[in-house]
Amino acid sequence: MRGTKDFGLLAVYKPAGPTSTEVLNFVKKRFNIKKIGHTGTLDPFAEGVLIFLLGKATRVAEYYQKLPKRYIATGLLGVDTDTYDITGKVLQEKRIPPITEDELKGVLKNFTGRIEQVPPPFSAKKVKGKRAYLLARKGKKVELKPVKVNIYEIKLLEFNPPRFTIEVSVSGGTYIRSLIRDIALSLGTVGTTEKLKRVAVGSITEEECIPFEKLKELEDLDEYIRRPDEGLKNLKSLKLAKEQLEKFRSGQILPIEDGRLTAEDEGETVRVLDSRGNFIGIGRFTEKGLKPEKVFIF
Repeated sequence: MRGTKDFGLLAVYKPAGPTSTEVLNFVKKRFNIKKIGHTGTLDPFAEGVLIFLLGKATRVAEYYQKLPKRYIATGLLGVDTDTYDITGKVLQEKRIPPITEDELKGVLKNFTGRIEQVPPPFSAKKVKGKRAYLLARKGKKVELKPVKVNIYEIKLLEFNPPRFTIEVSVSGGTYIRSLIRDIALSLGTVGTTEKLKRVAVGSITEEECIPFEKLKELEDLDEYIRRPDEGLKNLKSLKLAKEQLEKFRSGQILPIEDGRLTAEDEGETVRVLDSRGNFIGIGRFTEKGLKPEKVFIF
């Protein structure tokens, strides 16, 4: 089963410049899509993978938001901005101490694993019910609490002071702008993000995306719409027989009687497929069996 405007996924490569919402609104209007949602925005100055879910598929957005993401980012040392990126107002400039490549690599190692970071003031995080960036734009002081994120891997691609470029794989909810800033502080200076590219969201890479400029030339989108579960390959799939499928669709917990549920599986989320391999929902294993979390009926 291929994806459709009513139940599908569209992977777009956003260039630097337009906002994620501007790209979304263009797609919606140009191709007459009734319902569309993104699964995680990119800052206007950033480029890269932007995933949209269409129609009923918007209901699985939360699973995409949790996917690991991979970025290539360039940090500019010695400059601090209010947005933590090059588009912001310069708050201070600070001397850069002598730093060797090995010293930088050593600092990067300290940022791998589970860490705490403070999101940028100019972010979509909410403060007392309001988006932080709306308050920051009005000149109000924004105080955000540290959040725990996972930095799975950091690789130094280039170091040419005052700039350094890294490739980093992170959990959903990680702010690369905060990461670059914190790395600079650990080096004894300040820093801001000069360039940012998201090269992958889960299993969907930049090579699989349609460029935004090419979208503008299309009359029809159908060729580029994919199954809504194609980006969720990190989740195991489970095929259900007809009788099981009917119970799942009715919201019943399916007791596991054939030994497929192990202690490791409890709490695991899976993609649920029908006997022909069509995506029909998301389920989660509990001690009682497979519990439906999202069910699609056509």
